[in-house]
Amino acid sequence: MKKNMSDKFPEVSAKVHRAVLDTLDALPSLNPITENEKENKAMFKNRKNRYAAAVIGAAVLAAGSITGYAALKYLTPSQAALELDDNKLAKAFEGENAILINETQKYDDYTISLLGVASGADISDYISPDAALGDKTMYAVLTMEKTDGAPMPDTSSDEYGSYTFFASPYIQGLAPKDFNIYTLGTGYSEFVKDGVQYRLLEFDDISIFADRTIYIGVSEGMSYDISAYIFDDTTGEISKNPDYSGINALFTLPIDKSCADEKAAQECIDKINAEMHPSESDKHSSQPEMTDEENELDAFMSQITGENIGEYLERVESTVQTLTPDKDNYLEYSWELESGAGGNERLLLDWIDIAPGETKLLGWSSSGGTIEGLCVPTLTDNGDGTYTFAAYIYGQD
Repeated sequence: MKKNMSDKFPEVSAKVHRAVLDTLDALPSLNPITENEKENKAMFKNRKNRYAAAVIGAAVLAAGSITGYAALKYLTPSQAALELDDNKLAKAFEGENAILINETQKYDDYTISLLGVASGADISDYISPDAALGDKTMYAVLTMEKTDGAPMPDTSSDEYGSYTFFASPYIQGLAPKDFNIYTLGTGYSEFVKDGVQYRLLEFDDISIFADRTIYIGVSEGMSYDISAYIFDDTTGEISKNPDYSGINALFTLPIDKSCADEKAAQECIDKINAEMHPSESDKHSSQPEMTDEENELDAFMSQITGENIGEYLERVESTVQTLTPDKDNYLEYSWELESGAGGNERLLLDWIDIAPGETKLLGWSSSGGTIEGLCVPTLTDNGDGTYTFAAYIYGQD
C-alpha cells in the first residue's frame, strides 16, 4: 500500500519570509549557475494546443499562505525562473499577482511539491508566438524528487525521462480527460538542480474559473490517467482515487473568487469544445465537392456501425489481436493487409468512448476512393480489461 501524506509547511509571517528570500537572493554563490547547467536545462514547449482565446480578463490572485521552510529546502519560484533564464517571470513571482503555496505530498517512491503560481500578461521573456497581445498566462512551479533522498537524474543523463510525470491544471465541473494541460496550456520547462527536478508549467490564466475549485495534479505517465482521480459527475469535484497505487498528487489553488468571469469562462469552454468536437457543418464547410464515387462510398459508410459491420464487410483474420492497455492506458498494435495497407498504432483509450461489449469503428480509408478499396479498423471492449482489434475490408465476391 502506498503512503499518501499531504503536508503543509509551518507558516511564518510574510515579513520573516521575505527576509529569508532576500537573504537567499543576496547570496548567489549558494546556487551558482554554470554554463554546463544552462545547456542541460530541458525545455518542452507545446505551442499547438493553445485553444483558449484571448478572452480572459484581468484577475488578481489572492494572497496565499506564505511559508519559510520550503524556501530553505528548495529554490523559490523566482529562483527557479532565473534558472531558466526568465528574468521577467522571476520578477512576477515576487509580485502581487503571485501566490507562494509550498505544499508537499509524499508517496513511497516520489515526493511532489507545488511551490507557487503567478499570472499576468507579458510576464515572461518567452512568449508563445501564437499568443495575442494582452493574453494573460498562468505559471506554476512544481518539484519532483525521490522520497528516499536519492538524486533525480540530470537532464543530460541517459536515465532522464525514464520515469515520466504528467502535471496539469484541472477545473471543477470540467472533465479532466478533456480539460487539462493539452487544451488549457502551452507546455512546460524543466531542469534538475541539486538532485531535485523542477517543472515550470505554463497555461492559460484560468482564474476566470475562480468561482469553481481549481486544481493542479501530478500523476504518472505522459497523459491524463483516468484511474488516478475521481471525477464526480454530480458536483464536478475532482479527488484522488484512494485505491490508486501510484502517484496522484492533487493541489488546490487559493484563488480569490472575485477573479471569476462567468462569460469569459463559458467562451473558453465553448472554444475548447468546438476544437475537440467540431460540428458536421464545420467539418464539411471547407471540403471540396465530392465525386460520385466518393458520395457512394460516404453513403455506404453511413449505414455501418460496430454492431452490423460484419453484415457489410469481411473481417481480415490475420489482423485480429487481443490487446491489454499499458500503465498509461495506451494500446499498441501493428497490422497489415495484403494490399500493403496497415499501420503501427499507439491508441490512448481515454479518448475513446467505448463500453464493455461494444465495437467502435476507428475511422476508415479507401484505396482509390471506392467501396472496393475500403478498409475499416475496429476495436472491441471485451469487458475483462482486454480489447480486440480487427480490420474489415469489402468482400471480393
